Amino acid sequence: MLIFLLLLVSGLATADKCSDCLAQGKHWCVTVNACGFTPCVTTITKALNCPELPDKAHAYDDSFIRNKIFITHSAAYNMDPQKCFTSKMPTMKVSKTVNVNCDRYGPKAMCFSFTAYDTTQRVIAMTFRGTEGGTQLTEEILDFFHGKKAFFDSGSVFEYFYDAFLFQWNGGLQQDLRNLKYKYPDYEIWVTGHSMGGAIASIAASYLVKSGLYTADKIKLVTLGQPRTGDYAFATWHDATFPYSFRIVHHRDIAAHIPPMEGQDELFHHRTEVWYNNNMTIGEPYNLCAEADGLYCSARQLDYSAEDHVWYFGINFVDWGAAGCP
Repeated sequence: MLIFLLLLVSGLATADKCSDCLAQGKHWCVTVNACGFTPCVTTITKALNCPELPDKAHAYDDSFIRNKIFITHSAAYNMDPQKCFTSKMPTMKVSKTVNVNCDRYGPKAMCFSFTAYDTTQRVIAMTFRGTEGGTQLTEEILDFFHGKKAFFDSGSVFEYFYDAFLFQWNGGLQQDLRNLKYKYPDYEIWVTGHSMGGAIASIAASYLVKSGLYTADKIKLVTLGQPRTGDYAFATWHDATFPYSFRIVHHRDIAAHIPPMEGQDELFHHRTEVWYNNNMTIGEPYNLCAEADGLYCSARQLDYSAEDHVWYFGINFVDWGAAGCP
Protein backbone atom coordinates (compact mmCIF):
# COMPACT_ATOMS: atom_id res chain seq x y z
CA MET A 1 0.00 0.00 0.00
CA LEU A 2 2.83 2.36 0.89
CA ILE A 3 4.60 1.65 -2.40
CA PHE A 4 1.40 2.30 -4.37
CA LEU A 5 0.90 5.66 -2.60
CA LEU A 6 4.47 6.62 -3.33
CA LEU A 7 3.93 5.80 -6.99
CA LEU A 8 0.82 7.95 -7.11
CA VAL A 9 2.58 10.85 -5.48
CA SER A 10 5.56 10.65 -7.79
CA GLY A 11 3.35 10.32 -10.86
CA LEU A 12 4.91 7.01 -11.87
CA ALA A 13 1.80 4.84 -11.69
CA THR A 14 0.86 5.61 -15.30
CA ALA A 15 1.42 2.23 -16.92
CA ASP A 16 0.26 -1.14 -15.70
CA LYS A 17 2.13 -3.10 -18.34
CA CYS A 18 5.84 -3.32 -19.02
CA SER A 19 5.53 -2.73 -22.77
CA ASP A 20 3.40 0.37 -22.24
CA CYS A 21 5.92 1.62 -19.74
CA LEU A 22 8.88 1.22 -22.10
CA ALA A 23 6.93 2.93 -24.88
CA GLN A 24 6.86 5.98 -22.62
CA GLY A 25 10.64 5.98 -22.48
CA LYS A 26 10.78 4.71 -18.89
CA HIS A 27 12.10 1.53 -17.32
CA TRP A 28 10.03 -1.26 -15.81
CA CYS A 29 10.93 -2.24 -12.26
CA VAL A 30 10.57 -6.00 -11.85
CA THR A 31 11.18 -5.77 -8.12
CA VAL A 32 7.84 -4.04 -7.48
CA ASN A 33 6.18 -4.56 -10.90
CA ALA A 34 5.90 -0.85 -11.49
CA CYS A 35 6.78 1.65 -14.19
CA GLY A 36 9.73 3.94 -13.58
CA PHE A 37 10.10 3.08 -9.90
CA THR A 38 13.47 3.95 -8.40
CA PRO A 39 15.60 2.80 -6.79
CA CYS A 40 15.07 -0.63 -8.36
CA VAL A 41 17.10 -3.82 -7.98
CA THR A 42 16.03 -5.37 -11.30
CA THR A 43 15.04 -3.14 -14.20
CA ILE A 44 13.89 -3.83 -17.77
CA THR A 45 14.69 -1.46 -20.61
CA LYS A 46 14.01 -3.69 -23.64
CA ALA A 47 10.52 -4.85 -24.63
CA LEU A 48 11.93 -8.30 -25.40
CA ASN A 49 12.45 -8.78 -21.67
CA CYS A 50 9.02 -7.72 -20.45
CA PRO A 51 7.97 -10.47 -18.00
CA GLU A 52 5.94 -13.17 -19.70
CA LEU A 53 5.51 -16.91 -19.23
CA PRO A 54 3.85 -19.58 -21.41
CA ASP A 55 0.13 -20.13 -20.95
CA LYS A 56 -1.18 -23.24 -19.21
CA ALA A 57 -1.84 -25.04 -22.48
CA HIS A 58 1.88 -24.82 -23.31
CA ALA A 59 3.33 -25.17 -19.82
CA TYR A 60 6.72 -26.68 -19.11
CA ASP A 61 6.56 -30.27 -17.84
CA ASP A 62 9.79 -31.63 -16.33
CA SER A 63 8.61 -35.25 -16.56
CA PHE A 64 7.70 -34.98 -20.25
CA ILE A 65 11.00 -33.30 -21.11
CA ARG A 66 13.06 -35.70 -19.00
CA ASN A 67 11.41 -38.93 -20.21
CA LYS A 68 10.55 -38.08 -23.81
CA ILE A 69 12.23 -35.05 -25.34
CA PHE A 70 15.57 -35.67 -23.64
CA ILE A 71 15.84 -39.06 -25.34
CA THR A 72 15.89 -37.35 -28.75
CA HIS A 73 18.74 -35.09 -27.63
CA SER A 74 20.75 -38.06 -26.41
CA ALA A 75 20.06 -40.17 -29.50
CA ALA A 76 21.71 -37.53 -31.70
CA TYR A 77 25.09 -38.45 -30.23
CA ASN A 78 24.88 -41.96 -31.65
CA MET A 79 25.46 -42.59 -35.35
CA ASP A 80 22.57 -45.04 -35.04
CA PRO A 81 19.96 -43.06 -33.05
CA GLN A 82 17.60 -46.03 -33.11
CA LYS A 83 19.73 -47.68 -30.42
CA CYS A 84 18.61 -45.03 -27.93
CA PHE A 85 14.99 -45.26 -29.00
CA THR A 86 14.97 -49.05 -28.85
CA SER A 87 16.32 -48.81 -25.31
CA LYS A 88 14.21 -45.94 -23.94
CA MET A 89 11.36 -45.10 -26.32
CA PRO A 90 10.77 -48.10 -28.62
CA THR A 91 7.72 -46.66 -30.37
CA MET A 92 9.93 -43.97 -31.96
CA LYS A 93 11.43 -45.08 -35.30
CA VAL A 94 14.28 -43.33 -37.08
CA SER A 95 13.40 -42.33 -40.61
CA LYS A 96 16.52 -40.57 -41.91
CA THR A 97 20.00 -39.67 -40.69
CA VAL A 98 22.07 -36.89 -42.27
CA ASN A 99 25.81 -36.42 -41.77
CA VAL A 100 27.26 -33.65 -43.95
CA ASN A 101 30.06 -31.11 -43.99
CA CYS A 102 28.50 -27.89 -42.74
CA ASP A 103 31.42 -25.47 -42.73
CA ARG A 104 31.48 -23.02 -45.62
CA TYR A 105 34.77 -21.32 -44.73
CA GLY A 106 37.06 -23.46 -42.64
CA PRO A 107 38.25 -27.06 -42.60
CA LYS A 108 35.79 -29.90 -42.97
CA ALA A 109 33.37 -30.05 -40.02
CA MET A 110 30.55 -32.56 -39.94
CA CYS A 111 27.00 -31.93 -38.76
CA PHE A 112 24.66 -34.76 -37.80
CA SER A 113 20.87 -34.80 -37.57
CA PHE A 114 17.97 -37.18 -37.92
CA THR A 115 14.23 -37.45 -38.40
CA ALA A 116 12.00 -39.97 -36.68
CA TYR A 117 8.31 -40.74 -36.24
CA ASP A 118 6.10 -42.35 -33.62
CA THR A 119 2.67 -43.63 -34.62
CA THR A 120 1.74 -44.29 -30.97
CA GLN A 121 2.51 -40.79 -29.72
CA ARG A 122 1.51 -39.29 -33.08
CA VAL A 123 4.66 -37.24 -33.38
CA ILE A 124 7.51 -36.56 -35.78
CA ALA A 125 10.95 -35.62 -34.44
CA MET A 126 13.80 -33.66 -36.00
CA THR A 127 16.97 -33.43 -33.91
CA PHE A 128 20.39 -31.82 -34.37
CA ARG A 129 23.66 -32.86 -32.76
CA GLY A 130 25.81 -30.26 -31.02
CA THR A 131 29.33 -29.02 -31.60
CA GLU A 132 31.86 -31.80 -32.08
CA GLY A 133 35.48 -31.22 -31.13
CA GLY A 134 37.72 -28.21 -30.81
CA THR A 135 37.99 -27.56 -34.55
CA GLN A 136 34.28 -26.98 -35.01
CA LEU A 137 34.07 -24.89 -31.85
CA THR A 138 36.93 -22.73 -33.12
CA GLU A 139 35.19 -22.28 -36.47
CA GLU A 140 31.99 -21.21 -34.72
CA ILE A 141 33.86 -18.59 -32.72
CA LEU A 142 35.79 -17.30 -35.76
CA ASP A 143 32.62 -17.21 -37.83
CA PHE A 144 31.12 -14.77 -35.35
CA PHE A 145 33.22 -12.19 -37.20
CA HIS A 146 31.52 -13.04 -40.49
CA GLY A 147 28.39 -11.51 -38.99
CA LYS A 148 24.73 -12.30 -39.44
CA LYS A 149 22.53 -13.42 -42.30
CA ALA A 150 19.00 -12.16 -42.97
CA PHE A 151 16.26 -14.60 -41.99
CA PHE A 152 13.36 -13.91 -44.36
CA ASP A 153 11.73 -10.69 -43.12
CA SER A 154 12.29 -11.44 -39.44
CA GLY A 155 15.68 -10.12 -38.47
CA SER A 156 18.95 -11.97 -38.84
CA VAL A 157 20.61 -15.08 -37.46
CA PHE A 158 24.20 -16.14 -36.84
CA GLU A 159 25.57 -17.10 -40.26
CA TYR A 160 27.37 -20.28 -39.17
CA PHE A 161 24.20 -21.73 -37.64
CA TYR A 162 22.04 -20.80 -40.64
CA ASP A 163 24.52 -22.33 -43.08
CA ALA A 164 24.78 -25.46 -40.95
CA PHE A 165 21.00 -25.84 -41.03
CA LEU A 166 20.76 -25.35 -44.81
CA PHE A 167 23.54 -27.89 -45.49
CA GLN A 168 21.58 -30.50 -43.53
CA TRP A 169 18.19 -29.40 -44.85
CA ASN A 170 19.37 -29.72 -48.44
CA GLY A 171 21.38 -32.82 -47.60
CA GLY A 172 18.31 -34.99 -47.04
CA LEU A 173 16.25 -33.60 -44.17
CA GLN A 174 13.89 -31.60 -46.36
CA GLN A 175 12.84 -34.46 -48.62
CA ASP A 176 12.39 -36.89 -45.75
CA LEU A 177 10.45 -34.46 -43.58
CA ARG A 178 8.12 -33.62 -46.44
CA ASN A 179 7.48 -37.33 -46.94
CA LEU A 180 6.73 -37.76 -43.24
CA LYS A 181 4.43 -34.74 -43.27
CA TYR A 182 2.57 -36.26 -46.24
CA LYS A 183 2.16 -39.59 -44.41
CA TYR A 184 1.27 -38.07 -41.04
CA PRO A 185 -0.26 -34.63 -41.75
CA ASP A 186 -1.86 -34.22 -38.32
CA TYR A 187 1.17 -35.15 -36.20
CA GLU A 188 2.97 -32.52 -34.14
CA ILE A 189 6.71 -32.18 -34.56
CA TRP A 190 9.39 -32.05 -31.87
CA VAL A 191 12.40 -29.98 -32.97
CA THR A 192 15.32 -30.45 -30.61
CA GLY A 193 19.05 -29.95 -30.32
CA HIS A 194 21.96 -29.38 -27.95
CA SER A 195 24.65 -26.71 -28.09
CA MET A 196 25.16 -25.67 -31.73
CA GLY A 197 22.40 -28.17 -32.49
CA GLY A 198 20.09 -26.13 -30.28
CA ALA A 199 20.74 -23.02 -32.34
CA ILE A 200 20.18 -25.00 -35.54
CA ALA A 201 16.97 -26.42 -34.09
CA SER A 202 15.74 -22.90 -33.39
CA ILE A 203 16.42 -21.89 -36.98
CA ALA A 204 14.92 -25.14 -38.28
CA ALA A 205 11.65 -24.65 -36.39
CA SER A 206 11.49 -21.08 -37.65
CA TYR A 207 12.19 -22.24 -41.20
CA LEU A 208 9.35 -24.77 -41.02
CA VAL A 209 6.97 -21.94 -40.20
CA LYS A 210 8.34 -19.51 -42.77
CA SER A 211 8.20 -22.14 -45.51
CA GLY A 212 4.61 -23.03 -44.63
CA LEU A 213 5.41 -26.68 -43.96
CA TYR A 214 4.14 -26.45 -40.36
CA THR A 215 2.17 -23.96 -38.34
CA ALA A 216 3.80 -22.85 -35.08
CA ASP A 217 1.09 -24.46 -32.95
CA LYS A 218 2.19 -27.90 -34.24
CA ILE A 219 5.81 -27.41 -33.16
CA LYS A 220 7.46 -28.16 -29.82
CA LEU A 221 10.92 -26.57 -29.78
CA VAL A 222 13.18 -27.66 -26.92
CA THR A 223 16.91 -27.00 -26.77
CA LEU A 224 19.71 -27.72 -24.28
CA GLY A 225 22.60 -25.32 -23.77
CA GLN A 226 21.65 -23.25 -26.81
CA PRO A 227 23.95 -20.36 -27.72
CA ARG A 228 22.50 -17.04 -28.84
CA THR A 229 21.16 -17.55 -32.33
CA GLY A 230 19.66 -14.38 -33.80
CA ASP A 231 19.35 -10.66 -33.36
CA TYR A 232 16.73 -8.65 -31.49
CA ALA A 233 14.26 -8.67 -34.39
CA PHE A 234 14.55 -12.45 -34.80
CA ALA A 235 14.06 -13.05 -31.07
CA THR A 236 11.04 -10.76 -31.04
CA TRP A 237 9.47 -12.52 -34.03
CA HIS A 238 10.18 -15.91 -32.47
CA ASP A 239 8.50 -15.01 -29.19
CA ALA A 240 5.42 -13.72 -31.00
CA THR A 241 5.24 -16.86 -33.14
CA PHE A 242 5.94 -19.96 -31.04
CA PRO A 243 3.63 -20.86 -28.14
CA TYR A 244 5.85 -23.82 -27.10
CA SER A 245 9.55 -23.00 -27.01
CA PHE A 246 11.97 -23.78 -24.16
CA ARG A 247 15.72 -23.20 -23.81
CA ILE A 248 16.93 -25.40 -20.97
CA VAL A 249 20.11 -24.29 -19.21
CA HIS A 250 21.97 -26.39 -16.66
CA HIS A 251 23.47 -24.38 -13.81
CA ARG A 252 26.64 -22.71 -15.18
CA ASP A 253 26.55 -23.99 -18.77
CA ILE A 254 28.88 -21.66 -20.66
CA ALA A 255 27.33 -22.15 -24.10
CA ALA A 256 24.11 -20.36 -23.12
CA HIS A 257 26.09 -17.12 -22.80
CA ILE A 258 27.86 -17.03 -26.17
CA PRO A 259 28.15 -15.33 -28.61
CA PRO A 260 28.00 -12.13 -26.53
CA MET A 261 25.18 -9.61 -26.79
CA GLU A 262 27.71 -6.81 -27.07
CA GLY A 263 29.43 -5.77 -30.28
CA GLN A 264 28.50 -4.75 -33.80
CA ASP A 265 26.40 -7.88 -34.38
CA GLU A 266 24.32 -8.03 -31.22
CA LEU A 267 22.58 -11.35 -30.63
CA PHE A 268 19.71 -12.02 -28.25
CA HIS A 269 18.13 -15.14 -26.79
CA HIS A 270 14.48 -15.85 -27.45
CA ARG A 271 12.15 -17.33 -24.82
CA THR A 272 11.64 -19.29 -22.63
CA GLU A 273 14.69 -20.07 -20.53
CA VAL A 274 14.29 -22.92 -18.03
CA TRP A 275 17.17 -22.72 -15.59
CA TYR A 276 18.14 -25.62 -13.36
CA ASN A 277 20.48 -24.12 -10.77
CA ASN A 278 21.35 -27.57 -9.42
CA ASN A 279 22.39 -31.06 -10.57
CA MET A 280 19.13 -31.64 -12.48
CA THR A 281 18.39 -34.93 -10.74
CA ILE A 282 14.76 -36.05 -10.46
CA GLY A 283 12.76 -33.77 -8.21
CA GLU A 284 15.19 -30.83 -8.34
CA PRO A 285 13.50 -27.42 -8.76
CA TYR A 286 13.85 -25.20 -11.81
CA ASN A 287 13.25 -21.58 -12.66
CA LEU A 288 10.97 -20.52 -15.50
CA CYS A 289 12.49 -17.22 -16.56
CA ALA A 290 10.00 -14.49 -17.36
CA GLU A 291 12.62 -12.43 -19.22
CA ALA A 292 14.19 -13.45 -22.55
CA ASP A 293 17.79 -12.24 -22.31
CA GLY A 294 19.89 -9.97 -20.10
CA LEU A 295 21.14 -10.11 -16.54
CA TYR A 296 18.40 -12.49 -15.44
CA CYS A 297 18.30 -16.16 -14.39
CA SER A 298 21.40 -18.08 -15.52
CA ALA A 299 23.11 -14.89 -16.75
CA ARG A 300 23.51 -13.82 -13.12
CA GLN A 301 26.10 -16.53 -12.59
CA LEU A 302 29.54 -15.08 -11.99
CA ASP A 303 31.37 -18.07 -13.46
CA TYR A 304 30.63 -20.65 -16.13
CA SER A 305 31.36 -24.32 -16.66
CA ALA A 306 32.14 -26.47 -19.69
CA GLU A 307 31.27 -29.61 -17.73
CA ASP A 308 27.72 -28.38 -17.12
CA HIS A 309 27.33 -28.11 -20.89
CA VAL A 310 27.26 -31.90 -21.32
CA TRP A 311 25.73 -32.78 -17.94
CA TYR A 312 21.95 -32.60 -18.20
CA PHE A 313 19.25 -34.34 -16.19
CA GLY A 314 21.77 -35.97 -13.91
CA ILE A 315 24.07 -37.59 -16.50
CA ASN A 316 26.71 -36.85 -19.10
CA PHE A 317 24.13 -37.39 -21.82
CA VAL A 318 26.63 -37.01 -24.69
CA ASP A 319 28.49 -40.12 -23.52
CA TRP A 320 25.22 -41.79 -22.55
CA GLY A 321 23.77 -41.25 -26.00
CA ALA A 322 26.97 -42.42 -27.70
CA ALA A 323 26.67 -45.65 -25.69
CA GLY A 324 23.12 -46.23 -26.93
CA CYS A 325 21.28 -44.89 -23.85
CA PRO A 326 21.72 -48.07 -21.77
